[in-house]
Amino acid sequence: MTIKSDQRIVINLVGKVEFTQRKEIRDFLLDTWKAESPKTLYRYFVEKLENGKRVYLERPGQLNKGCDFVINIEDLILFKNGNDKPPKHNDLSDDLKMKATSNPKDFLLLQNLIERVYTCERLNKVLHDAERLSFTNGWSVEIVLKLVKWFFIEQDITYWNRTGRDMLWNGIKSI
Repeated sequence: MTIKSDQRIVINLVGKVEFTQRKEIRDFLLDTWKAESPKTLYRYFVEKLENGKRVYLERPGQLNKGCDFVINIEDLILFKNGNDKPPKHNDLSDDLKMKATSNPKDFLLLQNLIERVYTCERLNKVLHDAERLSFTNGWSVEIVLKLVKWFFIEQDITYWNRTGRDMLWNGIKSI
């Protein structure tokens, strides 16, 4: 068991959230969420990994009201009960630090790829250029790039009139 069994309405957005401007991404998600029924739980599948596992969002989230969502990746991190546990920014940071230590040359290339995700370059193009990277530990480069994409989007929505994705990007640059 990975995805918790509940009464969430499932919506497939895989391949539909590929925009090159922060505003386009935000507008698409907010327009999608405006169609939600009140007092209803939702699960949005937003990315598919090469191994068939998926990145998904659950709404509403528990911290903020309104536009909050939780990012999950099937089988990446699990609670003791076997359900998916949302990765945190610190989990990403720990993985990146491990990669930086074990393979500094490829880590610099990975940082450049993350910067391209930060600037909203199409993910399929970034992933194509990631094929030559090789890390023997931690998450796959595909997971890192797809997760960071959604962390950036989360920051854009939570802090859209402020720094948004800049806070996360500055943390990644400092590794």
